[in-house]
Amino acid sequence: MQGTELVVKALQDKGVRTIFGYTGGAIMPFLDEVGRQDSIRFIMSRHEQGAAFMAQGLSRGSASSTQPQLGICVATSGPGAMNLVTGVADAGMDSVPLLAITGQVASGVIATDAFQESDVVGVMMPLAKQVYMPLKVEALEETLHEAWYLASTGRGGPVVVDIPKDIQFASAASDYAFDPATYEPDLPGFLYSPHPSPEAIGDAVELLNEARAPVILCGHGVIGSRQGANLQKLAEAADIPIAFTFHGLSAIPVDHPLSLGMVGMHGTVEANRALEHADLLIALGMRFDDRVTGKVAAFCPDAKVIHVDIDPSEIDKIIPASVAVNADLAQALPALIRHPKFLEQKRTDWLQRIDGWRQEMTATLKAEIEKGTGKGGQLLMKTIVSQLSETTQGKDLIVADVGQHQMICARFYNYQTVNSWFSSGGAGTMGCSLPMAIGVKLARPGERVWSVSGDGGFQMNIQELGTVMEYKIDIKILLLNNRFLGMVRQWQTLFFDGHYAGTPMKSPDYGPVAQGYGIPYRKVETVQEIAPALQWAADHDGPCMVEFLCDPSEIVLPMVPAGGSISDMITEVEEGGAS
Repeated sequence: MQGTELVVKALQDKGVRTIFGYTGGAIMPFLDEVGRQDSIRFIMSRHEQGAAFMAQGLSRGSASSTQPQLGICVATSGPGAMNLVTGVADAGMDSVPLLAITGQVASGVIATDAFQESDVVGVMMPLAKQVYMPLKVEALEETLHEAWYLASTGRGGPVVVDIPKDIQFASAASDYAFDPATYEPDLPGFLYSPHPSPEAIGDAVELLNEARAPVILCGHGVIGSRQGANLQKLAEAADIPIAFTFHGLSAIPVDHPLSLGMVGMHGTVEANRALEHADLLIALGMRFDDRVTGKVAAFCPDAKVIHVDIDPSEIDKIIPASVAVNADLAQALPALIRHPKFLEQKRTDWLQRIDGWRQEMTATLKAEIEKGTGKGGQLLMKTIVSQLSETTQGKDLIVADVGQHQMICARFYNYQTVNSWFSSGGAGTMGCSLPMAIGVKLARPGERVWSVSGDGGFQMNIQELGTVMEYKIDIKILLLNNRFLGMVRQWQTLFFDGHYAGTPMKSPDYGPVAQGYGIPYRKVETVQEIAPALQWAADHDGPCMVEFLCDPSEIVLPMVPAGGSISDMITEVEEGGAS
């Protein structure tokens, strides 16, 4: 068999149904082979970065299913492979399983600055979980199966396979054989600990039973390990409130009585105050990102820490653990709940104290949302997102870009569906929403998907409207246009004396842009138009776009200043500054 046939066979053996990418000279042989069979569908993005985010969307959207899919993106050598870099780095930061297959110049001219050559291995190695360059055709199937295993086992992440063009064309020896059913990867340096230590579980239960003011911090790992139900069971049995990292949102319904909402830089008052005063923190599947901790030395000053994570390198890296449980949450959470010494109890005083913090900004935010407009009568993003939540009853899938609207989606959408919140977290990549929403929709075709973008991020991958058009991807595009890079503008308002350098931006007339791609479009300028426009989009059969003209002076609060601690949280802004 030819090399390209072996690559396609490996993907077929893993049940691949969809790949995303863009063609070119060095990847053309592989895509030619894909086009000769009908089991794998090729979705052509309009830019390689878009393909990487589409693959992310497929991986993330299917992560909560019993048969998760691995997102696959492909690109040619040189500029094609380099255009995947941001998407690969983003997947690495957010622990998203991803397989990137790139074509490379022929092995005989590698390192000669050949046409469209780039050092894919050297560039990708610091960003990916692993990078391969198979130099024998007989190595292709095993390499693909090993890459798949690495990407999807343990803590998820991106793996890159860079295949020279001559290896794609080469034919395997007549005695070549590979049996995927019996293949087992030999990876002595790969650490994967699914089962928790009984001693660690016992120590964790002891701390749980003793705590008077515990808080659970739910991370992305809870969703990846499909443990939302067990998280809720643990919290309800021991009466422990739950705060969520950015990526932990939607592990359980966000309006659960024990939910505190998102924690961190733009987290809720109650979530941040609870961490500040907790005596025990149970951190589940999260890595203590700086947007969560703020000033590390002041984070959870009086709390002992139980840290459960599948990746041993994250334990004790930033916040020292009183009890470390290096294990898959699918094993660890049931072990905690079923431990014979685990006590069910009520923590009425602690929850009443938290209820007081819940009221700190409630009236102010409610008044803003009900008014719906800011300066000059322009729309508030928090009103739009709150109305979207009402229109969908919190059941739809939300894919946000990066910026103020992203934080507002995290705060003001009432997530009721497990694994219904998607965005770029660790890397904060503007332009992620539109292509990621395409992947999410293909992973969950029976559910409604909303792509929510600001005018800055939307223009970064606006070309993927072509992919939406060509493949008739039924996503609802909400464009919150405030004519600024809103989050940077907010920082300039609070910390740079209102000097708006590099943040004002002009946009095209989006109506003709949408029309050019055959996508129905509406523009909304008044509060009265918000609900009907959202209902129109929800009811429309096929992709559509709604543009909202928003107030550029809107501020997302609370906010913990960069380098500050939770105690420095800003809850109101006076004219010309913060307080």
